Amino acid sequence: MLMSQVVSDKLTKKNKEFLHIATHQLLKDGKSDEEVKAILEEIIPNILENQAKGIPARALYGAPTYWASSLTAKERYDAEHPKQNDDPKWMMLDSVLFIFGFFTVLTSIVNLASSKPSVYGMTTLVFGSIVGGLAFYALYHFVYRFYGPDTDRSQRPHLLKSILIMLVAIALWTLSIVGSSLLPDSLNPHLSNIVVAIIGGITLALRFYLKKRFNIKSATMGPAKY
Repeated sequence: MLMSQVVSDKLTKKNKEFLHIATHQLLKDGKSDEEVKAILEEIIPNILENQAKGIPARALYGAPTYWASSLTAKERYDAEHPKQNDDPKWMMLDSVLFIFGFFTVLTSIVNLASSKPSVYGMTTLVFGSIVGGLAFYALYHFVYRFYGPDTDRSQRPHLLKSILIMLVAIALWTLSIVGSSLLPDSLNPHLSNIVVAIIGGITLALRFYLKKRFNIKSATMGPAKY
């Protein structure tokens, strides 16, 4: 029996009918008796509390068939769309690999028309990518994550603060590239464009693999919704 007699006696006829129809739908959707019992035990206290106020279960949850079906649909959606990994370490690594791979491949393609080495030395590419990855994560952490469709608008930073954070992040990234590019060739070796392109391609492939393998959330994307 999915619902005890004691609980059943406390419910009104309409609320009993709601739970009966919902139970039938949950079983129809493939839920086991134990799963249905757990679901009912979760909502019955709320139903009883509102029942005392004259509010029926249908007013709380809508049509019982639709409510029960929506639970199954939500579980199916969650299974097909698992929560993205927002661990800072993985997100920063993802950003660094993306920037390094994109930066190296782009600059190599632009310069492949000439026989000269890549415009940027490897130290610049590596250091600039690390700082850029950290800058992108900082923008996500301090600004972008507060602009998602499901976030509390009251938590969003003030516009001036957001602009200041963006300017500082971009400035540090730019300085890392410009500053490291001034290093002598002995500390900032220049490789051929083809070699740099291959390294960049391997990096992008690695980033793609890790992102799929660990479902890493991207910090290089802007706000989902303003």
